[in-house]
Amino acid sequence: MSGSSGLVTAVLWDADGVLQRVPDGAEESMRPALGGLLEDVDGFLEDAYRAERPALAGDVSWLDVLPGLLARWGISDSYDDVLRVWLSIEPVVETHALLRALRAAGVRCYLATNQAEHRGVHMRDELGYAGLFDGAFYSYEMRVAKPDPAYFRLIVEDLAVPAEELLFVDDRADNVAAARSVGMRAEVWSHREDLSVLHDHLARHGVEVPGSPALRAPAPPFPPAQPSRGTSGVT
Repeated sequence: MSGSSGLVTAVLWDADGVLQRVPDGAEESMRPALGGLLEDVDGFLEDAYRAERPALAGDVSWLDVLPGLLARWGISDSYDDVLRVWLSIEPVVETHALLRALRAAGVRCYLATNQAEHRGVHMRDELGYAGLFDGAFYSYEMRVAKPDPAYFRLIVEDLAVPAEELLFVDDRADNVAAARSVGMRAEVWSHREDLSVLHDHLARHGVEVPGSPALRAPAPPFPPAQPSRGTSGVT
């Protein structure tokens, strides 16, 4: 790698909780899909997120794991309904608009997301993510998932730029901490926060959003990442 210029040359974006959300939240969306079959929807979702982890790293197919999960909860007939909710994705239009403005201004933007293959392909092909970014780092393709620092090291190697020239935005503190551990700049932000907070994060690292207030002084040392929960179990 060449020496660092001290400038951010690319911004990496998490998907769930930053660029997209599950309408009404995962629990409220899943409840009608289960048709009153389960009272402990939270417990089911926690079990589902645990079962999904190997699929995020590309070790198994989520479509193969899901039948066993549903059978364990006695709701095997809910396969189609549960899968429909898993693919119910609503874009955060304000973040998408900001991302497009950055790219139009010459800032390279990449997707950095944990996804099982079926959902990732849906995002890429059906939701237009292939054309939204300069590139994408889907965990199932990389065979490693956030918050493993190896996920971020692979991105640095692939982009062939110093880690400190990359800025990562995610709604989970553990993912942000992992990115910082390999030398990346990183900030916690969720779509539940005001967009001005995201503008401030970008400005702290010298990334100007067209039409935003003037840039501030260079970013001081990273503050401690604060815990944050996204709108779904996908990280």
